[in-house]
Amino acid sequence: MKILYITMDGFDTPSPNNQMAEQIIDGLIKLGHSVHLIQSERKHDYDILPVSLVGRDGFSVSTIPRKVIDKSNFVKRYLDEVKYALQMLPAAKVQRDCEVVFLQSCPTVFFQELLLKLFVRKPILMNIYDVWPGQAKSLNIPKMLYYGMDLLSRAAYRMSSAVAVLSEDMFEACCKAGCPRCKLHIVPPWYDDRRSYDIPWKYNRFMEKYSIQHDKFYVQFAGSIGLQFNWKTMLEVAKLLKDESGIIIQVVGDGIAKQNFVDAVEAASLENVVFLPLQPVDLVPDVYSTGNVCLIPLRREVIYTGTPSKMPILLACGKAIVSSVERNSLYAVMVEREDLGVCVDIDNAGELAAAVKLLYKDAERLQQLSERGRKYAQKNLSRTVCVKKMEQILIGIVKRGDKR
Repeated sequence: MKILYITMDGFDTPSPNNQMAEQIIDGLIKLGHSVHLIQSERKHDYDILPVSLVGRDGFSVSTIPRKVIDKSNFVKRYLDEVKYALQMLPAAKVQRDCEVVFLQSCPTVFFQELLLKLFVRKPILMNIYDVWPGQAKSLNIPKMLYYGMDLLSRAAYRMSSAVAVLSEDMFEACCKAGCPRCKLHIVPPWYDDRRSYDIPWKYNRFMEKYSIQHDKFYVQFAGSIGLQFNWKTMLEVAKLLKDESGIIIQVVGDGIAKQNFVDAVEAASLENVVFLPLQPVDLVPDVYSTGNVCLIPLRREVIYTGTPSKMPILLACGKAIVSSVERNSLYAVMVEREDLGVCVDIDNAGELAAAVKLLYKDAERLQQLSERGRKYAQKNLSRTVCVKKMEQILIGIVKRGDKR
């Protein structure tokens, strides 16, 4: 099967989607398919392609140069992404002999789908990591603009042959947004089972790099410190735990909300919070292996239109997860049903701090969560399992010959 894979950002630009994109492409090639990637290049922070894809049989790529746009300028970013839909079209038309299109969702996916339907005319699997417009409503976007984007999103669902989402909450959110249930498939985020996780202290490169002491209990958040990250609740947790000398709150990453968090910590004179920069992809297992407890503090309603993509790696590393989310979310129900961690009411810093202290003092419970998490990840959240699910969706829409 020849697959045309289209994504908004390229491998040169830091993105939480890059790891999954590399693993999907690598996995599909190993399963005997060929893949042509259309991507952009902007920041040049990393190589244009990961080493695993360079020179691979069955793989080719078209890379389109783009400008770096300020993330705070929503309108300019949106128009630039519409422009990219037009820019990618010539490369897509050359690949009209493909059998199916794998389209990574983005705010302007409607325009990409429309052009692909008109000029490539092959079944499209739309892969969604965040339901759009979803949380855009809370970003002070004018109502008419929000509803306009919602209409375009509904049209994109109709044009798609299939839609892959990461969680049950996202499945339901897409249904409410007008996507037919028969088109929806859940393929959860996964960890890369080609490599080792849970790096021992003495081999941990991240700990060596920053001279991290191993006699502390690390409550870690690692990832994007952006609009979905509830740093205010995490700040209150730090205040509540400031007298626990054995507990260190470790924040690893960057994002538009980071400076506000740093300033607030300094203003409160908190010495139990340590900030470290975003680390290279290769160090991710070492980073997560450092934490004893890993926090997932989300803003209100985020869990319904997205899911914590770091969870599979955390579980594979044997880490206990403490999430601050809506307790009625299907994510919270799943975590508690499978006994993978602790979920507390969103914005409830007291309950979050209490959960951390309980795990700090109860080594047996911490070990129990570690073992259950590893087993669950191996069975349900590995790259091998999830890429195979994605392959089956692609094969299904090709067999149907669905060009809707």
